[in-house]
Amino acid sequence: MKPALFAPRTFFIATLTAILTLTVLGWSFWSLSAAQYRRVIDRWIEEGRQNGYEISYDDREIFGFPRRITMRLTNLHWKNADGIDFHTDSMDIIVTPWRWGDFDAKFKNHASITTPLDSDNHSLLLSAESGRAHAHLDADGFWRDAKLTLNDTQIGLAPNYLFQADKLIAAISRPDTPPKDHSEVGLNLEGEADNVTVPAAMPSPFGNKAPKFAAHLRVMGAVPDVRTRTLVDAWNKESGIVQFDDFSLNWGVLDMQSKGTMGFDDELQPEGAFAASVTNSDKAIKALMDNGFILLHDQTMLTSALSLFTKPAARGSGKVLEMPITIQLGGLFFGPIRIFTFPEIEWPIEPPVPSKN
Repeated sequence: MKPALFAPRTFFIATLTAILTLTVLGWSFWSLSAAQYRRVIDRWIEEGRQNGYEISYDDREIFGFPRRITMRLTNLHWKNADGIDFHTDSMDIIVTPWRWGDFDAKFKNHASITTPLDSDNHSLLLSAESGRAHAHLDADGFWRDAKLTLNDTQIGLAPNYLFQADKLIAAISRPDTPPKDHSEVGLNLEGEADNVTVPAAMPSPFGNKAPKFAAHLRVMGAVPDVRTRTLVDAWNKESGIVQFDDFSLNWGVLDMQSKGTMGFDDELQPEGAFAASVTNSDKAIKALMDNGFILLHDQTMLTSALSLFTKPAARGSGKVLEMPITIQLGGLFFGPIRIFTFPEIEWPIEPPVPSKN
């Protein structure tokens, strides 16, 4: 007697066979995809080394079946021909087999990237104890947009002007086609930082802790290599500017929102103009006065000017100061009063020659 088509035993065997078949097919597909992924990474490494990059790691493993392919690299070191140096103790690079243009990365223990600026060991530094990143690549393998989340971060100009933050979130994107002139966007950047510690080399009347910094900016025109004076000068002469759609910070008694533009003067020193709104401005101005950032002979003039620009806050108590803030002649000005003085930017003629360590 033949068993019924849908007898429990027959159904169980058919289901088990189907599951095993799908598992084997899935594992085969994943294994082929993982092998392809490994070849892609190996090709990138080989091409980089042929172009003078230093790329090394202590160990590599691949896992993530069934939905993802994860490559874990231990003690990864990457340095390009310009001396830009990246290192992390451990990094997972993650892809989904049917979405090869999207990459995710997780950093563990420590990660840092340094960009040398001159022969005196000044460099741009970005480091974190942990974090994650996402990048989208176009058909040619070039990134179009990326997002970065970092914890316990250091960022700034090493060695003396390093900001520390508990958390840093940044998103960056560039257009599909390069900008034709300064009227078109070359780069979009949006970011925020939490619990920022200001470097000791930048004494402030608002203290050394800032709960929140946030900015949304657009670099207009083709983005130059900021390490090379001639390229920055050419961008500047083509009316290149940085457009700040938003720049806000909460720093001690200072609570400010602003927007404006920044660029360079003929000597490639920063200049810019912002329209700012400062909440509880009387406390911020008092902190500036008490700490000597506003000279005594300027206090009367500033107090008179504030009465013209200050109005009651729309919500809650306190006052809101709406006034122009300018950056020019090596200083930061609230209206007509210089508040800070900046050191002059000393531009290298060419990027520094990488060391042969």
